[in-house]
Amino acid sequence: MSKTFLGVDAGATKTHALILNEDGAVLGFGESGPGNHESFGYEAAGKCIGDSIRQACAEASLEISDLTQSCFCLAGADVDSDFETLPEVMLRPIMGESPFLLKNDAFGCLRGGTTDPFGVMVNCGTAQVAVGRNREGKEIRLGGYGFEFGDFAGGGVIAMWAACALIREEDGRGEPTRLSPLLRERAQVSNAAEFLNKTYRDPEFFASLKIPKLVFLASREGDPIAKKIVLDCAEEMAVTAVALIQRLKMEEEVFDLVTAGSVFKGEDPDFIESIQKTVHSVAPKARFTMPLFDPVAGAALLAFEDAGLVADEAVYKQLEAFKL
Repeated sequence: MSKTFLGVDAGATKTHALILNEDGAVLGFGESGPGNHESFGYEAAGKCIGDSIRQACAEASLEISDLTQSCFCLAGADVDSDFETLPEVMLRPIMGESPFLLKNDAFGCLRGGTTDPFGVMVNCGTAQVAVGRNREGKEIRLGGYGFEFGDFAGGGVIAMWAACALIREEDGRGEPTRLSPLLRERAQVSNAAEFLNKTYRDPEFFASLKIPKLVFLASREGDPIAKKIVLDCAEEMAVTAVALIQRLKMEEEVFDLVTAGSVFKGEDPDFIESIQKTVHSVAPKARFTMPLFDPVAGAALLAFEDAGLVADEAVYKQLEAFKL
């Protein structure tokens, strides 16, 4: 029987499962609900993960026991205790005796972002996280633990500082900013008190305002407070990338630096240019790139390579045809 490899990418909104054969051909795909145990508990997250795997196996005409190697890239696989608990409590009941790897979901994003089995990935979405892997196979993760534990970038932080600017302008502690009318209009309120009434105890409504887009708009229009928020976020991502590069001793290497997450789709060119300037002062051969493949493809490639296989141009050509 041909060797087969499963990749699973599970987060707070969905779970994807993908099966490749040893030639890199996509044999099966499955999709289910959220697979993050931190948000939904082991039982609910495990069910979604299992459902997605069974869908992929059914499409590939395989049993789970037929899989040569699997790799789970899971949001919420964060601290040492997760790597002790998750395999036995949530994954082994699904996989039986079939072998598997467990990694944080950021590593699937890195591997899916480039055609090299090494590189650096900085993700700036609602939150931030960054991972790197050098040519020797050493892996490091930085961040992804929240503002309280040192993460000062991401859409959530951008939105927080924008809301602060609105409140502080209107109560006299801050300077006038274009952000204030933009936020009031988006929230359909006329003043800071009404903004607080609608958002203070309603994080879902606050998130629905998509404030980072407004910050990038105001920054592009030249608002100094919005520009500072954007550039502070860029500095945090640059500092994080540089720390990874230096710890992995990649300063003189040629490698892809994958930029993932919604904030990198912002409309102010100063954001990415600021990051590039800082990174290139340390690692001039770093190649900035957006992700090439979906994270679940990255997870499958990690399983593929753990079995000793090498992804070549033919493998990547087949993966290019797989789009979610």
